[in-house]
Amino acid sequence: MTHNTALIPERCPWQQVMQTGEPYSVEYYLPVPGIWVQESSSPLFGKNGELNGTVNIAKDITQFKQMEQKVIMSDRLASIGELVSGIAHELNNPLTGVIGFSQLLMEKDIADEIKEDLAVIFSESQRAARIVKNLLTFARKHTPVKQPSNMNIIIDDVLILREYEQKVNNIEVIKHFDENLPLIMADNFQMQQVFLNIIINAEYFMIEAHKRGTINITTEKSDELTRITISDDGPGIAPENLSRIFDPFYTTKEVGKGTGLGLSICHGIVIEHGGYMYARSEPGKGASFIIEFPLEKA
Repeated sequence: MTHNTALIPERCPWQQVMQTGEPYSVEYYLPVPGIWVQESSSPLFGKNGELNGTVNIAKDITQFKQMEQKVIMSDRLASIGELVSGIAHELNNPLTGVIGFSQLLMEKDIADEIKEDLAVIFSESQRAARIVKNLLTFARKHTPVKQPSNMNIIIDDVLILREYEQKVNNIEVIKHFDENLPLIMADNFQMQQVFLNIIINAEYFMIEAHKRGTINITTEKSDELTRITISDDGPGIAPENLSRIFDPFYTTKEVGKGTGLGLSICHGIVIEHGGYMYARSEPGKGASFIIEFPLEKA
């Protein structure tokens, strides 16, 4: 491998072997063309045992590193799941007390302004309880079960989980929900995973681009389809990337900020549900992810 510099890097395998006479290996990331490389060097000795040179091998280990990151992330998520589950159960007890006693106080003969304050306490504690419930749903092990599902409700549950992050990052969500949207035979947990991944991706790229953003979510019945469209006003997707975004391990995020598996998994879930998922985008004009499910025939 060339170093593009007159100075030899400190961890250069060739230099290390020439100094120590021992084999040496190093891994590093090349921003262009965006790959991980393992470079190893072994000593080459002459008949009298003198060090005459080295044998150098460079290997593209990008796929291995991505798989390694996937395993690390899975283990981390499992640990987080255990942590979240414990915290959620601890929060449930005081929340139940706040909800119950605020409701009891509202039924008493008290001043209207106090009753209004109690109504806010009751409402906000119920919202916190819903967040805890959703966290438990995400944390616990789940056996896939398909049932008649309302996509509007599933998306709302995901938005509750993202409400705080969206607020602090100046992200507005505009919903255009068809109140008469047909039910879809779906696994609620898996569909939550799909919508959560798309929304988090939209948030990430909008924040990176301009520290704010708007997400438009539309659900509609169109011809023989139920269609869900999630659009953002981020930087958009370059044409050369648009055809590859659902490929496993393909990501345009910086190293360490994405495994390249999220959209691939989402695409697989939608296909397994008998649906179709695709994206539309123009650079500088945001991106739209569209999910379509055929209507159940009577």
